[in-house]
Amino acid sequence: MDPMTLLPRPRFAESRDPRVLWRKWMRGELEFTRTMALVTAVLMVAFAGDMVRYTIAWRGYAEVVAVLIVLLFIALRRRKPALRLRHLPLMLLLFMGWCLVTILWSRYRVETGMASLVQVVTAFAGLAIAVSLTRYQFIRAAGVAFRGLVYGSLVFELYVALVSPSGVIPPSYTWAGDMQRMLDPTTPGTPGEMPAHLYWSFGNLLSGGALQGLMGNRNLFAMVALLALIVTVAELWDRRLRPIAGGIGVAAALFAIARTTSATVLVAGLFVGLAVVLVVLGRRIGRRWRWVMYGAVGTALVVGAVLVVVYNNEVFAQMNRTSDMSGRGTIWRSVIALGSTAPLLGIGWISYWAPWLPEFSSLAVIDGAAHHQAHNAFLDVWMQTGAVGLVLFAVLVFATLIRTWWVAIDRPDTPLVEPLRERGRPHLAGATAVPFLFMVALVVQAMTESRLLVEGGWLLLAYCAIYAKLRVQDPVMLPRRTGGERTGPIGVIVDPVRDL
Repeated sequence: MDPMTLLPRPRFAESRDPRVLWRKWMRGELEFTRTMALVTAVLMVAFAGDMVRYTIAWRGYAEVVAVLIVLLFIALRRRKPALRLRHLPLMLLLFMGWCLVTILWSRYRVETGMASLVQVVTAFAGLAIAVSLTRYQFIRAAGVAFRGLVYGSLVFELYVALVSPSGVIPPSYTWAGDMQRMLDPTTPGTPGEMPAHLYWSFGNLLSGGALQGLMGNRNLFAMVALLALIVTVAELWDRRLRPIAGGIGVAAALFAIARTTSATVLVAGLFVGLAVVLVVLGRRIGRRWRWVMYGAVGTALVVGAVLVVVYNNEVFAQMNRTSDMSGRGTIWRSVIALGSTAPLLGIGWISYWAPWLPEFSSLAVIDGAAHHQAHNAFLDVWMQTGAVGLVLFAVLVFATLIRTWWVAIDRPDTPLVEPLRERGRPHLAGATAVPFLFMVALVVQAMTESRLLVEGGWLLLAYCAIYAKLRVQDPVMLPRRTGGERTGPIGVIVDPVRDL
């Protein structure tokens, strides 16, 4: 791409008549296409899967997912990409293949097979999104999806606070005797008296407590708000969003992060802020000074990690958390004990912990609530797939982080944004850095949550891995010297006609 390419200004809809807009949208005349709307729906279901399951149960959720996957397959077929297996990230394929291979020695072969199927289908969704949309179309769809979840969560919390201030139980829990199976016979059955882990929302918006949002989990809500903040700020920087709409989006995301009181997302936000600074510097300095920057950042991270380990009580006290990180230390010890029974090959891929399996039914119970994850993605992978799977997964995450970093700081592949003033200077677009910032947030979250292995986390990892691999196969896009005739521009994504 020409390094002086200007990012075209968005075509905001002139008419506000819903009927006119619908007709234009169906004819493909609006900038927000039907495929972008489909991807928006996919992201919302992926990151708020509990919301769907809470309302229409697992069967309804499976039907919704099946419909979305079929539509993504149709969108991919219409795109007719010149895609070959060699274009895809090798580590992504190897890791999924190894997860499937563990079925040979798995202690729960049926569940391992089902988990591998779900994993592959989710990765296919990431592939379809990476190929069907341009990078700027994806940013727009992601912005709509994440802001929509934040807005919807705040409205939901307001409704609960006004109508049912004692809290709300998911409707699907009351079907077919599910509640009776979850509760001990001596447990009261009215809102306000049930175990906390059964609540969808506590109705804390007006009382000052932590919010859980449509996701039913404050940590997941906070992560979605952080992703919404990243993409909204990028759209504002690139002038792809009206200032008022963008300002509301930023304010809502910040409010949600503050009211969820998630220490994980607070730390992730700090790392994302550091990543933004590094992107700005990486775009301005040469290759030699980048290595100096890498050394300084690496040293700072090592020193910071040592300080956290040495002064863990003081550090976590500042975040109003115990050094056990809300019981995570206890969970980690239990996971290590189980994983030590098969340290090299693992006990079998499962992704979600199936609560009906004896291996997981009582593995992580904190204050009477059963946890169905290791609260660390890398520890979870080691327990399930052994040291072999852990190495493959770690290399996949690291390679994706590096490739998205290359894309983020590559000036020739980053369009310029027109200045507002006539004599102003254009600036480099921020959208190309969004996948890297997403990866930073996901990797930090993976230290205390296993969401990177399932649903939205795995979808976003697969998308970033595939998207970045497709882009960096073009030598022009690498921010360093490269060579070789085998790497050339891949027309699947690198299409100058569609790329903006």
